Amino acid sequence: MNQNFTTINQAFKDAGIDVATAQYSITEYSLNTNLSFKFSNLTEFLQFLELDAPTSDFEKVQHIKALFIEAGVDPDNFFFVNFFEPKVAEL
Repeated sequence: MNQNFTTINQAFKDAGIDVATAQYSITEYSLNTNLSFKFSNLTEFLQFLELDAPTSDFEKVQHIKALFIEAGVDPDNFFFVNFFEPKVAEL
């Protein structure tokens, strides 16, 4: 596993947030939070999300690629992913 991923996973553990349920935004800059991380490119981000295998969820990968287009971020260059807790609607 990438050493950087160990650091990221520890930050999630410290924050008490599950990586699988965390929401995120993709930007060209960091929001300077404990859950804001720099990735070298889309391939590295997909590796972190464990979506780099041939059996990966095609729809999830396409959704992530669409997020790059919406944000105007080049997936072949570095970018930041700013994770946050899922918002829960109050009743």
